[in-house]
Amino acid sequence: MATERNAMFYFWKEHSSEATIQEMFLDSKGKEIGELELPEILSMLPNYERRRVLELGAGIGRYTGEIAQKASHVTSVDFMENFVEKSRELNGKYSNIEFICADVTKLEREVGSCDVIFSNWLLMYLGDEEVQCLLNKMLSWLTDDGYLFFHESCFGQSGDKKRTSNPTHYRSPMVRISYHTLVAYYSAFCCIPVEAVGDRGTNILEGEGESLLVYPGVY
Repeated sequence: MATERNAMFYFWKEHSSEATIQEMFLDSKGKEIGELELPEILSMLPNYERRRVLELGAGIGRYTGEIAQKASHVTSVDFMENFVEKSRELNGKYSNIEFICADVTKLEREVGSCDVIFSNWLLMYLGDEEVQCLLNKMLSWLTDDGYLFFHESCFGQSGDKKRTSNPTHYRSPMVRISYHTLVAYYSAFCCIPVEAVGDRGTNILEGEGESLLVYPGVY
């Protein structure tokens, strides 16, 4: 697992030197793609107004400032220092943002300290065991009426930027992945929740597109 984390660190180290949106998307048309993606994803998020939001894999903060305009507090986390500093430059005007440079696999938060956890294209950069561990932790960080939202690519490599290596996990269509508290199917078009079992009584009530919205708590 340590070897995999090192490979992912150096992969993004190679692709974060300029901290641009083109690097974020690994595509020369990143700006155009981002302009289409951002409003679509924001429209799918659960209500985060006056709530505490934990954003994982925040990159250069494309969503951070948008969320901060309504949230009571945003904790923005990424493991590339250049991305974190760029996000601070772009979004530092918002006093309710905490910027953290950290690997999400090593991140620790207090139980029940988040109302909403949001990530965009993060789990594809984690191995299956890392995904399982992180999901278990995220569910513990949420309040009983909190929300977990993540958006993932289930396809193969995209973007026109040349890569000397690519440790990304493009999970095959209909691969079943168990998370202890969550069982889901990755499909070519969407991440479909099919079963949710956990100590906290997790229920999956909605899954659409490549996104998955998770509602913890008993209903």
